[in-house]
Amino acid sequence: MNLAEIASQKADVAGLVGGARSGLELPEISPARGAKGTGDGVASSAKTDVAFGKSKRRTSIYDHVDHDTESGINPWSRGYIGIIANYFSVGLLHGGSTSILYPILVVREGSRPSLVTAAMSLVRICWSWKILFGFISDCFPICGWKRKPYICLGWTICALTLLELARQGNNVVPQNLILLLTAANCAYVCADVSADGFMVFIAQREKLEERGRMQTLIYTVNSFGQIVVNMFILLGFSGPATNCPGYEPNLTIPCTMNPDITSRNDMFLVNPDDWCHLKCRNATFSFDISIPIFAMTLAAVNILSLPLFATINEDKVPYEFVGRFLKAFWKQVQRRATWQILLYSMVSHITFGVENAA
Repeated sequence: MNLAEIASQKADVAGLVGGARSGLELPEISPARGAKGTGDGVASSAKTDVAFGKSKRRTSIYDHVDHDTESGINPWSRGYIGIIANYFSVGLLHGGSTSILYPILVVREGSRPSLVTAAMSLVRICWSWKILFGFISDCFPICGWKRKPYICLGWTICALTLLELARQGNNVVPQNLILLLTAANCAYVCADVSADGFMVFIAQREKLEERGRMQTLIYTVNSFGQIVVNMFILLGFSGPATNCPGYEPNLTIPCTMNPDITSRNDMFLVNPDDWCHLKCRNATFSFDISIPIFAMTLAAVNILSLPLFATINEDKVPYEFVGRFLKAFWKQVQRRATWQILLYSMVSHITFGVENAA
């Protein structure tokens, strides 16, 4: 066997190994190349055929057809901008649904801070059910789609809940405020979990040199949404209607003499007869936004984003058998890289996630 034949045979073997790694159907090595030697070509072909040629890559529920690897993923294109809008809305609701509790319950209503801590825990309780929402999204596609129907459904229910909150007016009962915000959170958590599943799909299709950019972008947009809504609350709920208990902008309405209210407004000592029509010292601005305006603003963002959610570029998939899915899920949990992260997350939440109600 001369050097040229040896080099050619090595190239064939390298091609077989590369093909096996990529999950392709592999050709057999021609025995002609080994005919001049000692039959090594035939033996090598047989061994390689057993090891690689007749084995196909097993498919799983996590295998996807790669559409965008060569061209890359443009997050601002029509097929993906809905994901950006989704995480911006998540930031608005995640920050707004909890930040609104303190100015309403403590500052305006005079409740104790422990009530706010309990209310925040109730409002965010659906975050503990993310695995359930993910299971439903993975195993029960709607019209062949796993993600965008649940994204649209979640944000639609969230918007309707916020509109109901707006309908109850600025003097909404605190219990109703908490329950409606809890319902809104449960709805948008369903949308958020579905979007997280779609992000796994996107991450597998990003170019290697660009991998991670999409995740960085969505969480940047998420944080920006939280900043926007907290600034909205800071500026809008720093006026007399929130910070001056008993404040009444209508000059024809007489002031209340309820001691529970008058004791929390410093203007009662200054002008006992007309104190409710004056701006107290705790108010930073002379203007306010009401709870209906706050709720309708968030609902409007959700409603206007629905067309973007509906155009998310998602391929239809067949129904996933629940038993097969749970078996694959359990196999994944048994991996060291998975159960250690789960254990750390559980222990860290137990040890560092306890808040002081006082």
